[in-house]
Amino acid sequence: SKHGFILNKIGTLSDFWEAEWSEKMVDFPFLSGLLIVQAFVVGSYAIEKMLCQAWIGECFGMLLHLINTNASLGVVSLVVWHLVKNPLKGAALILQATITWLKLISYVHANHDYRATVKETHIAMFALVKDLDDEGLQMTYPQNVTLGNIYFFWFAPTLTYQIAFPRTPYIRWDKVLTLTIRLFISATLVAFFAAQVIAPNLDNLLRDLEANKGQPISHIEVIGSYLLKLSLTSTYIWLLTFYGFFHCFLNISAELLRFGDRVFYRDWWNASEVSAYWRLWNMPVHYWLVRHVYFPSIRIGLSKKGATFVVFFVSAVMHEVLISVPCHMVRVWSFLAMMGQLPLIILTKYIDKRNPGSSIGNIIFWISFCFVGQPMAILLYTIDYWEINHQNRWDDIILDDAKQASPQRGSPLAMIGRVMGASPEL
Repeated sequence: SKHGFILNKIGTLSDFWEAEWSEKMVDFPFLSGLLIVQAFVVGSYAIEKMLCQAWIGECFGMLLHLINTNASLGVVSLVVWHLVKNPLKGAALILQATITWLKLISYVHANHDYRATVKETHIAMFALVKDLDDEGLQMTYPQNVTLGNIYFFWFAPTLTYQIAFPRTPYIRWDKVLTLTIRLFISATLVAFFAAQVIAPNLDNLLRDLEANKGQPISHIEVIGSYLLKLSLTSTYIWLLTFYGFFHCFLNISAELLRFGDRVFYRDWWNASEVSAYWRLWNMPVHYWLVRHVYFPSIRIGLSKKGATFVVFFVSAVMHEVLISVPCHMVRVWSFLAMMGQLPLIILTKYIDKRNPGSSIGNIIFWISFCFVGQPMAILLYTIDYWEINHQNRWDDIILDDAKQASPQRGSPLAMIGRVMGASPEL
């Protein structure tokens, strides 16, 4: 209907996701993928234990770390690509594997540095960290190489490893309760907006594609007609998702673990140039990229601009992996969108330098990222996903007709004729 609320659409397009929401989220490939992730976490601990005990050499140990860490993402990606058909399940699994991959890289990198330093260096570093408990103040390498330590880091809302983290004295259960209520409200509103606006418009988009099948329809026309329909709602969903995850969920995790470092984001919405947004909106990833990509690039001789390019390239590849692998299609829209931020960074930096305090850069950010970029990404990936699955359905029709054809009428020409509607008697 044109007006009113849609109450039977709390979910996603059945054609798009290839699965009903009633399907159980836990099946064998999904569950096995989660267990595989844990195997690599334990493997990283075991390799580090052998290194700190000098049971294996440094070069061989780092080679094992390299294989184990990258396999934590590579193996799970193969599981998702070949065995997990539902993109929602695949996205959840590949996101968990990506987070684990980032954490294991930091775990290996940090412990390698700890092995190369002396105890006095550890003590000097801890003097800069506030709110360490008594156990943390006395911790030195290799005392940190325990299964409990790596799993605390795995559960903690951070991507960068260190021997000890700031801790709060106790869990504030009232804060956990209020944050949980806020998280529930945010998730409910996201589902509401998705059901009322996103899903119906994507349904209409797919119907338009079906109706124009075989005709020279321009994707630019399709994108243009639906872009404005989705822009505001996708921005609302983005803001609610950001608040639900970065403010509510990560703070709940931090509170339950008594994790003291809770700078998960800063005021990115006030960014006067695009690079400020990327530094402020996701602090855990920003810290990881600075520590494990930017500074190592500087140390091998790259300029600051070169190191910045490497950071954006790595980030662009990971954004594409998070979308392409669950959807079982290799596209570059997300990659190009990330790399396209570099010209915007140059432009907004120039504007901010020429007009300090101006809101022009902030306006460019909001228009390019929220009102154009996100809804366009939704449309582009939806169209590509539809085209791939439409072709797969066509291939299935041909295959089914080939199987049903009699030996006398099983020639390629006869099969094509039947697919095109020819009489079986011909």
